[in-house]
Amino acid sequence: MTLSKLTPFLACLLFFTRCQSQTSLPKNLEESILFFQQHLSKDQLDQFKNKQEDHAVTDLHFGAGLWIRNNWIRSGRDTALTNYFDSLGIHHPDDISSIILTSLHRTLNQKDLQLTEQINRYKAYWDPIINCEKKQKAQAVTNYNRFKTGDHITIYMPVNTSNGHRNAVFYICPKTEWSFDQKKDLVIKGTVTKKYFINDTANVFFTVRIDSMNRKDTEILMTEVKKGDQKDFSLKGLKIE
Repeated sequence: MTLSKLTPFLACLLFFTRCQSQTSLPKNLEESILFFQQHLSKDQLDQFKNKQEDHAVTDLHFGAGLWIRNNWIRSGRDTALTNYFDSLGIHHPDDISSIILTSLHRTLNQKDLQLTEQINRYKAYWDPIINCEKKQKAQAVTNYNRFKTGDHITIYMPVNTSNGHRNAVFYICPKTEWSFDQKKDLVIKGTVTKKYFINDTANVFFTVRIDSMNRKDTEILMTEVKKGDQKDFSLKGLKIE
């Protein structure tokens, strides 16, 4: 794609990258908004301003939004901006860039930023996931301590058949509850051959020798498994007894 075919906002990202080395990174939301106001032309700002807010922010998620995430959040050169958003309870790079662009749009349209409402909307999304993951992690550690190498265990996994073949999966937070269906879901009987954790003592795993499966036509996480195989299982979200 040639530069002339890019939207004004995307084209100016090349300029942002050049000028960024000559300016300090913004340390808060106010400085982030000011950066765009100072480095975009009036026509570019008006194009953004005159779009409906949701469309304006969504359209730039992989343009200016991606540039924000790569150069201000993930770059690792200065943590002041991420520390600022951390203090507000906002941690995900996508959420940070969306708040910056939403706030820019509202500033240009002389609207109240309603920052508290923006923050609460993202917290409402993430809080159930965070709480669910804490419960899963605690249960994983409990199961890790319940069993020792050489123990026989039974693993229950839901099976997804939506793409035409059977694949045993994990349900991710926050919706992890499911009822075992004997006709559809997978039952694995096996022997724990190894216990270990990676980086965090709560990030626990079993290596299990597969002794039997109630269905032989079922992959586990898109991987073919058969009796006698050694399979690594994360205990996070794994239903075992």
